[in-house]
Amino acid sequence: MLLGSFLLTYSIGCRQVAKSKFSEEELKWLNAYNAGDTLIFRSDTGEFDTSFIVDKKIYYPEFIPIEVHDKYLPHTGFVTYKNAAVKNVSKGEKLIYMVKNFPNKDSRLFIDYLNSGIIISDLTKKDFEKYKNGKIFTFNTYHPKAGPDEPKEII
Repeated sequence: MLLGSFLLTYSIGCRQVAKSKFSEEELKWLNAYNAGDTLIFRSDTGEFDTSFIVDKKIYYPEFIPIEVHDKYLPHTGFVTYKNAAVKNVSKGEKLIYMVKNFPNKDSRLFIDYLNSGIIISDLTKKDFEKYKNGKIFTFNTYHPKAGPDEPKEII
């Protein structure tokens, strides 16, 4: 994807720092949600569950040279939700976390919902397309030690 290959720079003291940048295709994972959205799910047993999007942020972190950020400042984004049934989470949990450390590669996507999650280690590779059916992605999150309230799939 050529869109992801453009670099932005800014100055820190006398040093120019290159920034990685999410492509429009990658941003779709974050831009599907906005603070104030309500998500309603139905289980395979017909029970309903409601979650609320409480925050979305797409940003560049503060630059920490060599030790953390090397040559590129990572483009970072997250979407935070609160579940109506979970009362002990004051600020919410991350539904989506995405980071692009380097241009043209390494766009990592983390999706987590009610302790079930999936990690896509590089969105620029198309091997994650195997989870796609039309415009819908279905991720199998089942594991043998999953609790009864942990989703087996995230769609």
